[in-house]
Amino acid sequence: MRGARYTRAATLIVDSDEESRGALRRSLSRAGAPIAALEAHDVAGMLDVADHVQLILLDAALPGPGLRKTLGLLRERHPDVPVVVTSGWNDPEAMRAALDGGASSFVLRSLAPARLRYTVEAALDGDGVLDPQVVRPVLDGYAAVLESARRRDRAIIESLAAAVEAKDTVTSDHVHAVGTLATALATLVDPTLAESEDFLFGCLLHDVGKIGVPEHILAKPGPLDDAEWTIMRLHPETGVRVIGPLGLAPTVSDLVLHHHERWDGGGYPGGLSGGGIPLSARIFSVCDALEAMTARRPYREPVTPAVALAEIRAESGRQFDPGVVDALGEGVQTGRIDLAGTLHAALATG
Repeated sequence: MRGARYTRAATLIVDSDEESRGALRRSLSRAGAPIAALEAHDVAGMLDVADHVQLILLDAALPGPGLRKTLGLLRERHPDVPVVVTSGWNDPEAMRAALDGGASSFVLRSLAPARLRYTVEAALDGDGVLDPQVVRPVLDGYAAVLESARRRDRAIIESLAAAVEAKDTVTSDHVHAVGTLATALATLVDPTLAESEDFLFGCLLHDVGKIGVPEHILAKPGPLDDAEWTIMRLHPETGVRVIGPLGLAPTVSDLVLHHHERWDGGGYPGGLSGGGIPLSARIFSVCDALEAMTARRPYREPVTPAVALAEIRAESGRQFDPGVVDALGEGVQTGRIDLAGTLHAALATG
Protein backbone atom coordinates (compact mmCIF):
# COMPACT_ATOMS: atom_id res chain seq x y z
CA MET A 1 0.00 0.00 0.00
CA ARG A 2 1.35 3.43 -0.93
CA GLY A 3 2.69 5.20 2.16
CA ALA A 4 3.40 2.05 4.17
CA ARG A 5 7.12 2.21 3.42
CA TYR A 6 7.09 5.93 3.96
CA THR A 7 5.92 5.62 7.56
CA ARG A 8 8.88 3.39 8.34
CA ALA A 9 11.48 5.23 6.23
CA ALA A 10 14.04 7.80 7.30
CA THR A 11 13.97 10.99 5.20
CA LEU A 12 16.96 13.28 4.83
CA ILE A 13 16.24 16.99 4.25
CA VAL A 14 19.15 18.91 2.72
CA ASP A 15 18.30 22.60 2.48
CA SER A 16 20.28 25.85 2.58
CA ASP A 17 17.76 27.65 4.78
CA GLU A 18 17.08 26.67 8.38
CA GLU A 19 13.49 27.91 8.26
CA SER A 20 12.80 25.87 5.12
CA ARG A 21 14.30 22.79 6.71
CA GLY A 22 12.02 23.25 9.68
CA ALA A 23 8.92 23.73 7.55
CA LEU A 24 9.65 20.65 5.48
CA ARG A 25 10.37 18.65 8.59
CA ARG A 26 7.06 19.65 10.16
CA SER A 27 5.15 18.78 6.97
CA LEU A 28 6.67 15.33 6.71
CA SER A 29 6.81 14.43 10.41
CA ARG A 30 3.02 14.31 10.54
CA ALA A 31 3.24 10.93 8.86
CA GLY A 32 5.47 9.62 11.64
CA ALA A 33 8.66 9.09 9.61
CA PRO A 34 12.05 9.65 11.25
CA ILE A 35 13.59 12.79 9.76
CA ALA A 36 17.18 14.01 9.50
CA ALA A 37 18.18 17.50 8.36
CA LEU A 38 21.45 18.92 7.02
CA GLU A 39 22.59 22.27 5.68
CA ALA A 40 22.85 22.20 1.91
CA HIS A 41 26.58 22.94 1.79
CA ASP A 42 27.41 19.72 3.65
CA VAL A 43 27.56 17.50 0.55
CA ALA A 44 30.11 15.10 2.06
CA GLY A 45 27.94 14.69 5.16
CA MET A 46 24.90 14.11 2.98
CA LEU A 47 26.64 11.32 1.08
CA ASP A 48 27.54 9.65 4.38
CA VAL A 49 24.09 10.01 5.91
CA ALA A 50 22.49 8.76 2.69
CA ASP A 51 23.73 5.29 3.61
CA HIS A 52 20.98 5.18 6.23
CA VAL A 53 17.98 6.86 4.62
CA GLN A 54 15.28 5.85 2.19
CA LEU A 55 14.72 9.25 0.56
CA ILE A 56 16.42 12.65 0.21
CA LEU A 57 14.76 16.06 -0.13
CA LEU A 58 17.40 18.18 -1.83
CA ASP A 59 17.46 21.98 -2.15
CA ALA A 60 17.61 23.07 -5.80
CA ALA A 61 19.66 26.16 -4.88
CA LEU A 62 22.74 24.18 -3.87
CA PRO A 63 25.99 26.02 -3.24
CA GLY A 64 29.32 24.36 -3.94
CA PRO A 65 29.20 21.69 -6.66
CA GLY A 66 25.66 22.58 -7.72
CA LEU A 67 22.50 20.60 -8.27
CA ARG A 68 23.39 18.56 -11.33
CA LYS A 69 26.80 17.48 -10.01
CA THR A 70 25.40 16.64 -6.56
CA LEU A 71 22.69 14.49 -8.12
CA GLY A 72 25.39 12.74 -10.12
CA LEU A 73 27.33 11.97 -6.94
CA LEU A 74 24.20 10.62 -5.27
CA ARG A 75 23.29 8.46 -8.24
CA GLU A 76 26.81 7.07 -8.33
CA ARG A 77 27.03 6.28 -4.62
CA HIS A 78 23.37 5.60 -3.76
CA PRO A 79 21.57 4.64 -6.98
CA ASP A 80 18.58 3.19 -5.12
CA VAL A 81 17.83 6.22 -2.93
CA PRO A 82 15.13 8.43 -4.55
CA VAL A 83 15.76 12.17 -4.54
CA VAL A 84 13.02 14.81 -4.52
CA VAL A 85 14.38 18.25 -5.39
CA THR A 86 12.73 21.17 -3.58
CA SER A 87 12.64 24.83 -4.57
CA GLY A 88 11.22 28.07 -3.26
CA TRP A 89 10.04 29.19 -6.71
CA ASN A 90 9.18 27.85 -10.14
CA ASP A 91 12.42 27.67 -12.06
CA PRO A 92 12.14 25.75 -15.37
CA GLU A 93 15.90 25.41 -15.68
CA ALA A 94 16.25 24.02 -12.15
CA MET A 95 13.39 21.59 -12.81
CA ARG A 96 15.06 20.43 -16.00
CA ALA A 97 18.43 20.04 -14.25
CA ALA A 98 16.76 18.05 -11.48
CA LEU A 99 14.92 15.64 -13.75
CA ASP A 100 17.83 15.28 -16.19
CA GLY A 101 20.07 14.57 -13.19
CA GLY A 102 17.91 11.66 -12.08
CA ALA A 103 15.66 13.21 -9.43
CA SER A 104 12.29 11.52 -8.93
CA SER A 105 10.36 14.75 -8.61
CA PHE A 106 10.62 18.53 -8.37
CA VAL A 107 8.41 20.22 -5.79
CA LEU A 108 7.79 23.69 -4.42
CA ARG A 109 8.32 24.08 -0.70
CA SER A 110 5.08 26.06 -0.62
CA LEU A 111 3.03 22.97 -1.49
CA ALA A 112 0.36 22.03 0.99
CA PRO A 113 1.72 19.38 3.40
CA ALA A 114 -0.64 16.72 2.08
CA ARG A 115 0.50 17.26 -1.50
CA LEU A 116 4.12 17.26 -0.43
CA ARG A 117 3.64 14.00 1.44
CA TYR A 118 1.94 12.46 -1.58
CA THR A 119 4.95 13.34 -3.76
CA VAL A 120 7.34 11.85 -1.20
CA GLU A 121 5.26 8.68 -0.87
CA ALA A 122 5.19 8.28 -4.65
CA ALA A 123 8.99 8.65 -4.82
CA LEU A 124 9.41 5.97 -2.16
CA ASP A 125 7.17 3.68 -4.20
CA GLY A 126 9.35 4.28 -7.25
CA ASP A 127 7.03 6.75 -9.01
CA GLY A 128 7.91 10.23 -10.18
CA VAL A 129 5.16 12.80 -9.62
CA LEU A 130 5.11 16.42 -10.78
CA ASP A 131 2.47 18.48 -9.04
CA PRO A 132 0.26 20.63 -11.35
CA GLN A 133 1.31 23.68 -9.33
CA VAL A 134 4.83 23.09 -10.61
CA VAL A 135 4.02 22.08 -14.16
CA ARG A 136 1.35 24.64 -15.11
CA PRO A 137 3.50 27.79 -14.84
CA VAL A 138 6.31 26.10 -16.73
CA LEU A 139 3.98 25.08 -19.54
CA ASP A 140 2.49 28.57 -19.59
CA GLY A 141 5.98 30.02 -19.83
CA TYR A 142 6.92 27.83 -22.77
CA ALA A 143 3.56 28.57 -24.43
CA ALA A 144 4.30 32.30 -24.17
CA VAL A 145 7.71 31.76 -25.78
CA LEU A 146 6.14 29.76 -28.62
CA GLU A 147 3.45 32.39 -29.14
CA SER A 148 6.09 35.10 -29.30
CA ALA A 149 8.02 33.09 -31.89
CA ARG A 150 4.79 32.55 -33.84
CA ARG A 151 4.10 36.29 -33.89
CA ARG A 152 7.64 36.84 -35.13
CA ASP A 153 7.11 34.27 -37.89
CA ARG A 154 3.84 35.93 -38.89
CA ALA A 155 5.52 39.36 -39.08
CA ILE A 156 8.34 37.99 -41.23
CA ILE A 157 5.89 36.19 -43.50
CA GLU A 158 3.73 39.29 -43.93
CA SER A 159 6.87 41.28 -44.76
CA LEU A 160 7.98 38.77 -47.38
CA ALA A 161 4.50 38.69 -48.92
CA ALA A 162 4.48 42.50 -49.02
CA ALA A 163 7.88 42.49 -50.72
CA VAL A 164 6.52 40.23 -53.47
CA GLU A 165 3.41 42.39 -53.84
CA ALA A 166 5.55 45.50 -54.18
CA LYS A 167 7.64 43.89 -56.92
CA ASP A 168 4.91 42.06 -58.84
CA THR A 169 2.55 44.92 -59.66
CA VAL A 170 0.43 42.69 -61.90
CA THR A 171 -0.77 40.36 -59.12
CA SER A 172 0.07 42.47 -56.08
CA ASP A 173 -3.44 42.80 -54.67
CA HIS A 174 -4.52 39.18 -54.78
CA VAL A 175 -2.45 37.13 -52.33
CA HIS A 176 -4.85 37.58 -49.44
CA ALA A 177 -7.92 36.93 -51.63
CA VAL A 178 -6.58 33.59 -52.81
CA GLY A 179 -5.52 32.73 -49.25
CA THR A 180 -9.04 33.36 -47.98
CA LEU A 181 -10.55 31.23 -50.74
CA ALA A 182 -8.04 28.42 -50.18
CA THR A 183 -8.80 28.32 -46.46
CA ALA A 184 -12.54 28.11 -47.18
CA LEU A 185 -12.00 25.24 -49.62
CA ALA A 186 -9.62 23.44 -47.26
CA THR A 187 -12.36 23.50 -44.62
CA LEU A 188 -14.42 21.22 -46.89
CA VAL A 189 -11.54 18.98 -47.97
CA ASP A 190 -9.47 18.67 -44.77
CA PRO A 191 -10.68 20.71 -41.76
CA THR A 192 -7.48 19.99 -39.82
CA LEU A 193 -5.40 21.51 -42.61
CA ALA A 194 -7.71 24.51 -42.80
CA GLU A 195 -7.23 25.19 -39.09
CA SER A 196 -3.44 25.10 -39.45
CA GLU A 197 -1.79 28.49 -39.50
CA ASP A 198 0.97 26.86 -41.53
CA PHE A 199 -1.46 26.40 -44.41
CA LEU A 200 -2.22 30.12 -44.36
CA PHE A 201 1.50 30.87 -44.18
CA GLY A 202 2.02 28.75 -47.30
CA CYS A 203 -0.75 30.65 -49.09
CA LEU A 204 0.80 33.99 -48.21
CA LEU A 205 4.28 32.87 -49.27
CA HIS A 206 3.40 30.82 -52.35
CA ASP A 207 4.97 33.29 -54.77
CA VAL A 208 7.82 34.55 -52.59
CA GLY A 209 10.26 33.09 -55.13
CA LYS A 210 9.18 35.76 -57.60
CA ILE A 211 11.62 37.99 -55.75
CA GLY A 212 14.19 36.32 -58.00
CA VAL A 213 12.28 36.94 -61.25
CA PRO A 214 13.16 40.12 -63.22
CA GLU A 215 10.41 42.72 -63.15
CA HIS A 216 10.26 43.01 -66.93
CA ILE A 217 9.11 39.37 -67.01
CA LEU A 218 6.60 39.79 -64.19
CA ALA A 219 5.07 42.88 -65.79
CA LYS A 220 5.26 41.80 -69.43
CA PRO A 221 1.97 42.82 -71.16
CA GLY A 222 1.72 39.59 -73.13
CA PRO A 223 2.59 35.90 -73.17
CA LEU A 224 6.08 34.90 -72.03
CA ASP A 225 8.51 33.34 -74.52
CA ASP A 226 10.31 30.06 -73.82
CA ALA A 227 13.34 31.69 -72.21
CA GLU A 228 11.15 33.83 -69.96
CA TRP A 229 9.08 30.82 -68.94
CA THR A 230 12.27 28.97 -68.00
CA ILE A 231 13.07 31.78 -65.58
CA MET A 232 9.50 32.05 -64.28
CA ARG A 233 9.31 28.33 -63.56
CA LEU A 234 12.24 28.65 -61.17
CA HIS A 235 10.24 30.68 -58.65
CA PRO A 236 8.89 27.74 -56.56
CA GLU A 237 12.42 26.43 -55.91
CA THR A 238 13.67 29.96 -55.27
CA GLY A 239 10.82 30.43 -52.81
CA VAL A 240 11.78 27.34 -50.81
CA ARG A 241 15.36 28.60 -50.58
CA VAL A 242 14.14 32.01 -49.40
CA ILE A 243 12.02 30.62 -46.56
CA GLY A 244 14.40 27.80 -45.65
CA PRO A 245 16.25 29.72 -42.88
CA LEU A 246 12.92 30.43 -41.13
CA GLY A 247 12.54 26.79 -40.16
CA LEU A 248 8.83 26.74 -41.02
CA ALA A 249 6.70 23.59 -41.06
CA PRO A 250 6.75 21.24 -44.08
CA THR A 251 3.19 22.31 -44.92
CA VAL A 252 4.54 25.74 -45.85
CA SER A 253 7.42 24.57 -48.02
CA ASP A 254 5.27 21.88 -49.69
CA LEU A 255 2.77 24.48 -50.84
CA VAL A 256 5.44 26.95 -51.96
CA LEU A 257 7.31 24.29 -53.93
CA HIS A 258 4.43 22.37 -55.50
CA HIS A 259 1.56 24.78 -56.14
CA HIS A 260 2.23 24.62 -59.92
CA GLU A 261 2.15 20.83 -60.16
CA ARG A 262 -0.65 19.27 -62.23
CA TRP A 263 -2.83 16.26 -61.45
CA ASP A 264 -1.73 14.67 -64.77
CA GLY A 265 1.98 15.15 -64.02
CA GLY A 266 2.55 17.96 -66.50
CA GLY A 267 3.33 20.67 -63.96
CA TYR A 268 6.53 21.96 -62.37
CA PRO A 269 9.03 21.85 -60.74
CA GLY A 270 8.80 18.15 -59.81
CA GLY A 271 6.40 16.76 -62.42
CA LEU A 272 4.43 15.19 -59.57
CA SER A 273 1.04 13.68 -60.31
CA GLY A 274 -2.16 12.61 -58.54
CA GLY A 275 -1.88 11.92 -54.83
CA GLY A 276 1.87 12.42 -55.01
CA ILE A 277 1.21 16.15 -54.94
CA PRO A 278 0.82 17.46 -51.36
CA LEU A 279 -2.84 18.08 -50.53
CA SER A 280 -2.13 21.66 -49.50
CA ALA A 281 -0.75 22.38 -52.97
CA ARG A 282 -3.66 20.61 -54.71
CA ILE A 283 -6.17 22.75 -52.84
CA PHE A 284 -4.25 25.96 -53.34
CA SER A 285 -3.67 25.45 -57.08
CA VAL A 286 -7.42 25.35 -57.71
CA CYS A 287 -7.94 28.60 -55.82
CA ASP A 288 -4.90 30.24 -57.41
CA ALA A 289 -6.28 29.49 -60.87
CA LEU A 290 -9.74 30.77 -59.92
CA GLU A 291 -8.31 34.01 -58.61
CA ALA A 292 -6.02 34.45 -61.63
CA MET A 293 -8.88 34.03 -64.11
CA THR A 294 -11.09 36.56 -62.31
CA ALA A 295 -8.34 39.18 -62.03
CA ARG A 296 -7.50 41.73 -64.70
CA ARG A 297 -4.14 41.31 -66.44
CA PRO A 298 -2.41 43.68 -68.90
CA TYR A 299 -2.89 41.13 -71.68
CA ARG A 300 -6.52 40.06 -70.99
CA GLU A 301 -9.77 40.97 -69.29
CA PRO A 302 -11.06 39.05 -66.23
CA VAL A 303 -13.81 36.45 -66.47
CA THR A 304 -16.70 36.09 -64.05
CA PRO A 305 -16.48 33.65 -61.13
CA ALA A 306 -19.08 31.43 -62.84
CA VAL A 307 -16.98 31.19 -66.00
CA ALA A 308 -13.84 30.56 -63.96
CA LEU A 309 -15.59 27.76 -62.05
CA ALA A 310 -16.63 26.16 -65.35
CA GLU A 311 -13.00 26.26 -66.51
CA ILE A 312 -11.87 24.61 -63.29
CA ARG A 313 -14.42 21.83 -63.75
CA ALA A 314 -13.26 21.32 -67.34
CA GLU A 315 -9.71 20.74 -66.07
CA SER A 316 -10.76 18.29 -63.33
CA GLY A 317 -8.64 15.15 -63.66
CA ARG A 318 -6.12 16.92 -65.88
CA GLN A 319 -4.79 20.00 -64.11
CA PHE A 320 -6.70 19.67 -60.87
CA ASP A 321 -7.54 17.01 -58.26
CA PRO A 322 -11.11 15.82 -59.04
CA GLY A 323 -11.92 15.46 -55.34
CA VAL A 324 -10.88 19.04 -54.64
CA VAL A 325 -12.87 20.30 -57.64
CA ASP A 326 -15.95 18.38 -56.47
CA ALA A 327 -15.60 19.89 -52.99
CA LEU A 328 -15.39 23.35 -54.53
CA GLY A 329 -18.53 22.79 -56.59
CA GLU A 330 -20.43 21.45 -53.59
CA GLY A 331 -19.25 24.36 -51.45
CA VAL A 332 -20.44 26.90 -54.00
CA GLN A 333 -23.77 25.09 -54.50
CA THR A 334 -24.50 24.88 -50.76
CA GLY A 335 -23.34 28.42 -50.05
CA ARG A 336 -20.46 27.31 -47.83
CA ILE A 337 -18.11 29.02 -50.28
CA ASP A 338 -19.10 32.51 -51.44
CA LEU A 339 -17.04 32.49 -54.61
CA ALA A 340 -18.17 35.85 -55.94
CA GLY A 341 -17.88 37.51 -52.54
CA THR A 342 -14.42 36.12 -51.84
CA LEU A 343 -13.09 37.20 -55.23
CA HIS A 344 -14.81 40.60 -55.13
CA ALA A 345 -11.65 42.31 -53.89
CA ALA A 346 -9.67 40.80 -56.74
CA LEU A 347 -12.24 41.94 -59.31
CA ALA A 348 -12.36 45.44 -57.79
CA THR A 349 -8.59 45.94 -57.71
CA GLY A 350 -7.58 43.91 -60.78
